[in-house]
Amino acid sequence: MSRSRTFRSVMLVFFGLGLGTIAAIGSGSLTPLLISRPVGPNTLDDLAPIEVGEVDRAAPVELMEGWPRLFGPQSDSIVPANRAETLGWNGSTPEVVWRKSIGAGYSSPVIAEQKAVVLHRTGDEELTSVFDLVTGDVIWERRDPTSYVCPNPPHSSGPYSTPLILNGRVYVQSAEGMLRCLDFANGETIWERNLSEEYKVPENVFAVGHTLAVYKDMLILNIGGEPEAGVIAVDQQSGETRWTSTTHTASYATPQLATIHGKSFCFVLAADSAMSLNPDTGAEDWSFPFKAIAEDFVNATSPVVYGDVVIFTAYQAGTKYLRILPDRGYEEIRQDKRTLVSQFNPLTCRDGYLYGWHFFDKSFRCVDLASGELLWKYNGRLGRGTHVISGDSILLYGESGKISVISTNPHELTELKEPTEPLLAEPAFSAPAISNGYVLLKNEEEVVCIRAVP
Repeated sequence: MSRSRTFRSVMLVFFGLGLGTIAAIGSGSLTPLLISRPVGPNTLDDLAPIEVGEVDRAAPVELMEGWPRLFGPQSDSIVPANRAETLGWNGSTPEVVWRKSIGAGYSSPVIAEQKAVVLHRTGDEELTSVFDLVTGDVIWERRDPTSYVCPNPPHSSGPYSTPLILNGRVYVQSAEGMLRCLDFANGETIWERNLSEEYKVPENVFAVGHTLAVYKDMLILNIGGEPEAGVIAVDQQSGETRWTSTTHTASYATPQLATIHGKSFCFVLAADSAMSLNPDTGAEDWSFPFKAIAEDFVNATSPVVYGDVVIFTAYQAGTKYLRILPDRGYEEIRQDKRTLVSQFNPLTCRDGYLYGWHFFDKSFRCVDLASGELLWKYNGRLGRGTHVISGDSILLYGESGKISVISTNPHELTELKEPTEPLLAEPAFSAPAISNGYVLLKNEEEVVCIRAVP
């Protein structure tokens, strides 16, 4: 049996990749699914969009340009409006600018200053490789030893966490949980910490997979450590711990920062629960049980924030929509187990519409956030995957290694570009990165740079 078919028949891992990024697809029949609708005045009407991402809007320029972290500048899979382009290409296939062989791992590429960072593994080494975005030439590369072996083969033993580029530094996290701060110019070590060892992090189903979140001068990590170090914050400059909080174990979802009612929030999907923290102190506002319902299935989709609504989703547990209250509490306003549930793929909310991949039929869907109505679904023979929204178009990248483009029009499904032949061999689980019309796609064998504007 081929490696890709083995992945499909046993389970699937993705980091959203971290995956994020991770989750597993098991075999067997599905239980009946029901939709729960809110009763009374608690609806999603009249939402007012707020800034999603870091609370400190005076963010450094490195964070605002390029694609310097998982799912882009604001961690929402959207190209900023001032740089948005209509995605597409001439003919049936986009122009391949360059293609490079790389090693294993589900980590996604990131881009800043026309340089692409790719974290991958070859043999007993994890490589941080920096390529010129336009030419594909290697600018610098460093190798660090690794001995991690995934306890659930055939899933990858390579790195899962996606690098973060910030203030002339690049932060990378290994499969074992070694966090390194490197000089973005040359790869030299500024500081490093073995967080898994320091905080006695128990072995998870797969490798360390969450990705760093940014808040002011801190990095926030969903590590699942002890004692009371389920979520921690470290100083960006020194690496020193600023606070630790909660006893929740780690998932493969990345914390999400937002400002609501003029207050700072950090929303975290842990292995067995959803929670809200004060990112300044780590104090827990609330938490409730919420986990994927199946053995060896993991929570992996990062929370989504829109207006005063936060959205959590997990395999068969469904999708919960919460309204955040001025006293930092919440009220549940909808629980949906049918319309749009993600196991590990990212969700994006824009202009009052929720976009994302539905686990059960592998379709990409558009849902009216206010009413919960499914507006359309796209079955493009891509498999589940990731996406990037730019202007009025959505680039879809499936686990099949194929890409296509559809319109963001919530009222009508329009395919702008039909699925290509595979640009990379399946399974392709990493999220794309886009900057200045260049798009990076990756699997566990290659990274390819394409032009994705007409």
